[in-house]
Amino acid sequence: MNKGILLACALLTFELNAQVEVYNEDFQSGLPLNYTLLNNDGLTPHASVAEFSNAWIALTDPENDADTIMGSTSYFDPAGQADRWLITPPITLGAYGNWAYWEAKSHDPSFPDTYLVLVSGSDTQPSSFTDTLFSYGGENPTWTSREGNLSELGFDNATIHLAFVNRTDDGFKLYIDDIRVEKENPLGLNEVVDDLVRVYPNPSSDYVYIPDNVIIDKAMVFTTEGQLLMESTASKLDIRALPNGVYLLQIHTSAGISHARFLKN
Repeated sequence: MNKGILLACALLTFELNAQVEVYNEDFQSGLPLNYTLLNNDGLTPHASVAEFSNAWIALTDPENDADTIMGSTSYFDPAGQADRWLITPPITLGAYGNWAYWEAKSHDPSFPDTYLVLVSGSDTQPSSFTDTLFSYGGENPTWTSREGNLSELGFDNATIHLAFVNRTDDGFKLYIDDIRVEKENPLGLNEVVDDLVRVYPNPSSDYVYIPDNVIIDKAMVFTTEGQLLMESTASKLDIRALPNGVYLLQIHTSAGISHARFLKN
């Protein structure tokens, strides 16, 4: 069988999922041991919410006895503003297209909760959370899906912590659940702005060229598993050091992202 047919067969087997999950926590087993809790307000919960003895606690969803969630209170005696942190373990992000997702809810519509989602690119010290992914001044009284673009903040190819920070002033109860982080799968074609670019020669053993009519900002070469191997701003790509196999080429232009696939032989 010639290499052209082999390449065509290989391309047919690629998965085209747009997102790859890199982190997921549903709290069904309670608070994970690798989470960090910080109580920075030092306030005493009101007697009616005395169960909130820590900054955040695992509890049963009031709407679903089978679901475990995380909760934090801002109802204090005397009244005051909460500053209570729920911090994830380290999360390793992908080369691009990184998003965080979670579910949030205020317990009482009369006391909507204020909270932030902050990002640290280093450790779990509050001073390290210098980027705000999300800020909301009155969360809904029903479960609401929220999201934030980590790549937009510059956190590509990074290891991060997320902090969910209750900052409500004299509220009641804030709930968080189902935290997950996803990266863009470079094999997904949801960002393609045109047909697959035809690079040449293909197959190749030394160099691959992007056509002259494609004005590139950068070109990125990935394995079929999504690992970034090289990045270049040139239209001539030196692939001599790559092992033989099939690769995905992602081409960034002012119009968007195009894709090509090639065989190194």
